[in-house]
Amino acid sequence: MTGHPHVLDSSATPVATRWVGALTVVRVLLAITFVTYGLVKVLGGQYNYGDWVIDKKTVDGTSLVWAFYGYSPLYGRFTGLFELVPAVMLLVPRTATIGAGALFAVALNITAMDFAFHYPAVKYFSLAYTILLGILIWADRRKWALLLLDRSRVEALRIPAAVTKAPSPALSPVARRVLLAAAGLFVFIALNVVVLSLDNDPQDATRRALVTRIGPNERIELLRSRQSGLVGVDWVAAVDFAVIGPHSVDTMTVRARRVTALRPWRVTEISRRDGSR
Repeated sequence: MTGHPHVLDSSATPVATRWVGALTVVRVLLAITFVTYGLVKVLGGQYNYGDWVIDKKTVDGTSLVWAFYGYSPLYGRFTGLFELVPAVMLLVPRTATIGAGALFAVALNITAMDFAFHYPAVKYFSLAYTILLGILIWADRRKWALLLLDRSRVEALRIPAAVTKAPSPALSPVARRVLLAAAGLFVFIALNVVVLSLDNDPQDATRRALVTRIGPNERIELLRSRQSGLVGVDWVAAVDFAVIGPHSVDTMTVRARRVTALRPWRVTEISRRDGSR
């Protein structure tokens, strides 16, 4: 038993302590990130659950994926559990190793999908998440190695609790305060993403603005809606409508902007196909 004192010796050098602290920061931030993504999906956001017509010549890869997952609201919400449950496990030290392994598989699939379907800059975020989860798995490589041992060899590695030492704090008080401040900011951004994902349709605001510009005998029909933004901040949208009159049909584009999820969509421009306003 005494031949493996390093197995449960919890005394750590300053370098090892800083390494544990860095892993804790990574673990918490990844957990918050995937809890956010999971909640968005479970609550019915992100995917396109409405009516749509897909044309490969005009639709982009992102819209195609959102339409596919949104075909079944049940399955769309179910995919959120694949992110939410492992993310919660990642927050709990006892289950963090399993949570990291499960999230690595999820993140690897998301990264492959993002690059294959030509997502915008968000694909690099997915790649970064996958790499960080890989680092967490590598840091717990001894735990994963135990899965390959038989029961008798695992039992032989156990050391009486009397020889263990109390672990040193992984983070200094200053580092803890910095981490809490960063986590608070991260949570605010995450909540902003959740709210925006659940209510990110500019059609009502743009339709109301266009109604004031058309005649009494004209009606409007939605042609296409496009939105873009990053982490729920400074989203812009361009919505195309067909303005149908008694003798003519015109196409008008309404552009809108939303600074944060806490602010409504604000129409910035209404223009015709020929560029006139």
